Amino acid sequence: MAAQATHLGGVNRVLLNATLLERTALRYTPAGVPVIEMHLEHRSEALEAGVGRKLEFPFAAIALGGTAKELATESLGSELALSGFLAPRSRRSTRLLVHVVEFSRLAQDKQAGAMQNNLRNPTECDDGNSP
Repeated sequence: MAAQATHLGGVNRVLLNATLLERTALRYTPAGVPVIEMHLEHRSEALEAGVGRKLEFPFAAIALGGTAKELATESLGSELALSGFLAPRSRRSTRLLVHVVEFSRLAQDKQAGAMQNNLRNPTECDDGNSP
């Protein structure tokens, strides 16, 4: 039990929804592993000490392997659900990167949401009046 008290448990998991802002071209490591680096932006609201807080921040991420190949085909502006972990950019760096292990495209982007709203209210015109 004493060994457990000194060990933090090793949990390092990140789950974020984000918008893909920029990405590098797909490249390969000397070992032939696909790599892509990205800049994304997260926007949400959270409760902290019982007070609502608006969160908006850009962040850097990297993906390797099949995930990198898949992300290389995503359009800029895509809304993504990301899963991964945090790690320093390099051994000597204190700057953290999100390492994306899995991702999915969110089902509804802004245009799709607007289209669905129009489908839900087919009797309303754009100005809010009935036809």
